[in-house]
Amino acid sequence: MSSSELLNGFFSFLNAHAEYAVLRNWEGLPDHCESRDIDIVLHKKDYWEMRAELFGLVEMAGWEVITYLRSDRLITWVVASREGIMQWDFFFDTSVFGICLLSTDELLAGARVLDGPVPIRIVSDRIAFLDKYLYDRAVGAAYPEKYAAVRAALEGDETVIAKVRECFGAASLVACDKASSRKMLLHAFCRSPFANFARFLRFEAWRLRNYLCSDTGFTVGFTGPDGSGKTTVIDLVRESLGKVFAKAHTLNHFRPTLFGNISDVAHSAGLKKEVDANYSDPHRGGKTGIVSSFLRLCYYTTDYLLGWWVAVKSKTRITWLVFFDRYYTDIICDSRRTRIYLPIGFLYAWGRIFVPALDYNILLTASADAILARKKELTREDIDAINTRIDYLMDKAGVEEVTARGQYVKVVNEGTPREAADAILGVIYAAQHDKNRKRIL
Repeated sequence: MSSSELLNGFFSFLNAHAEYAVLRNWEGLPDHCESRDIDIVLHKKDYWEMRAELFGLVEMAGWEVITYLRSDRLITWVVASREGIMQWDFFFDTSVFGICLLSTDELLAGARVLDGPVPIRIVSDRIAFLDKYLYDRAVGAAYPEKYAAVRAALEGDETVIAKVRECFGAASLVACDKASSRKMLLHAFCRSPFANFARFLRFEAWRLRNYLCSDTGFTVGFTGPDGSGKTTVIDLVRESLGKVFAKAHTLNHFRPTLFGNISDVAHSAGLKKEVDANYSDPHRGGKTGIVSSFLRLCYYTTDYLLGWWVAVKSKTRITWLVFFDRYYTDIICDSRRTRIYLPIGFLYAWGRIFVPALDYNILLTASADAILARKKELTREDIDAINTRIDYLMDKAGVEEVTARGQYVKVVNEGTPREAADAILGVIYAAQHDKNRKRIL
């Protein structure tokens, strides 16, 4: 089903089951979404009553929920298929740190209807302005200059001024612009201190829970021999997710890189006189012994462990995506590149114990003939050795591995890069949908 058909069905469903209004980004609806997300205001009880049917609607349309985030004031679904990707944000109020600025009823007051084959309810211009203005001032941000015309039209509106005075104690928008955000938040808090304190505790509880326990985003690593087409396929996967995640994803190379390259660190410490900076030849180094290999492994493992909490977990908890062009799997599959020459069984067991697992480990490869036809950076023996280790990982990845340590996916890239990217997205979408079914229902 196309995105247009899904959106028409979505709003027909909302019209029949809930009191709602689109807060922002309603242009083009219900035929298409011109923005990265659709902000929908509705009562929390309505969401919980209709979520199962809404999830079924997505499934019947042939789409999948690939990301789900729940916080104190909103719930986010990112839905995707080969037809596209879109984000639905279900808002229950306008609040900052749990302190309520606009309730659901206030947000829905005065909503108007856009007529059409499928009518769309949208919030009033006054409420749309207040939602943005009050939130920005509460967090210490200026109201965007690009909306200056909207502000000018409502600056003298008595209802707007009354709400700003009620929330922040400011007599006008100009006075509110100059006021301290801390003083304004304190004024808003004191309007209903006991209720707002309870809401603040709930906000902090959800923030802590999402940081420690939630992976609403996901991680994807790509490993394979040079010439397997990783760069092109990674670019296509990222492009497919771009409408929603264009500014909400990161791409790392091999590791989080909290620490520099081993050779650079050793040179800085005076342990090495010269650094070979010919990074265009990743297999230039000679074979290392067991001790040197193990020290390298410990160095990289420290980076994986600390970097996970600093550079990965801090993002995936809030629906970001984190990609790795090579990850720990590269240490297992391509020992010449990493210069870690240790038994494959030991490396696999070490990774299971000490290295944080990615959600999806894409093992991208092709036959030696196909790779040599693209690039001649590796010998046939090198390619066959890497492919043998890829098969080893796939053999080890049983049911326990898929559910507890991330999913291993072997993709043979001997067709077009688009076909490989679509195969990868299909696996990720289906697995994410299964995870989010449990979270939502």
